[in-house]
Amino acid sequence: MRFVLNVSNPAQVREFAISLLKPVLPKGHGATVYFSLPPFKDWQYVGAIAMNLPSQIFSAPWRGTLPENVKGVQIGISIESIEFIKNLHPQAQREEEKKLVSSVQGVANDLYQYLQSFARNTSQGEMLMISTKHLDQWLKKFETKHKKDPYFWLKKES
Repeated sequence: MRFVLNVSNPAQVREFAISLLKPVLPKGHGATVYFSLPPFKDWQYVGAIAMNLPSQIFSAPWRGTLPENVKGVQIGISIESIEFIKNLHPQAQREEEKKLVSSVQGVANDLYQYLQSFARNTSQGEMLMISTKHLDQWLKKFETKHKKDPYFWLKKES
């Protein structure tokens, strides 16, 4: 079973809600939510609702990516098995995961560059010689930089 909703002026939509007003889905099933841009051939998974979560507010995944002249998008709803739904991952979730990985890499890179200044050549090869006091200093410095600019590590130093 599938349903399609037309959304006019999609650039104005920040969020939308899908609710099962009379939740009567087949046992072991949920409703998947997709969206499509003109010409409405490709569909991207947004999320799902089910009997245990019959309403959900979704961020409009197209927000900020559409040219102003796009007159509409479509939201599709499809009834699928819970097992099928468990294997789907929304585009927004993948983007958030990429941002998280990028953030972790940025923090790790900042620490690595700081620690490099403590590398010393020894008879056993290059080693780090650092006290916990210096790690505490790095953390304080990192927190200060982060408060000023949460994405400071994304900027290339010249």
